[in-house]
Amino acid sequence: MGIVFLLIVDSEGKSKTLDDYAFAYVGVGMVEIVIVIFAPELMMTGQHWLITLVTVVAGSAIL
Repeated sequence: MGIVFLLIVDSEGKSKTLDDYAFAYVGVGMVEIVIVIFAPELMMTGQHWLITLVTVVAGSAIL
């Protein structure tokens, strides 16, 4: 959605925003894939505390 909005606002591609976003998404994409894969599995096996703990610790470390 953000990329579409950027293309509407900057249709000629004069800004480097899309390049910056693409570079930043490399790291975020990997984390997102891991969360999408493992969170449901951990929730279904009753280990919801583990995904909560890992997410809180990782989020705190990032901040």
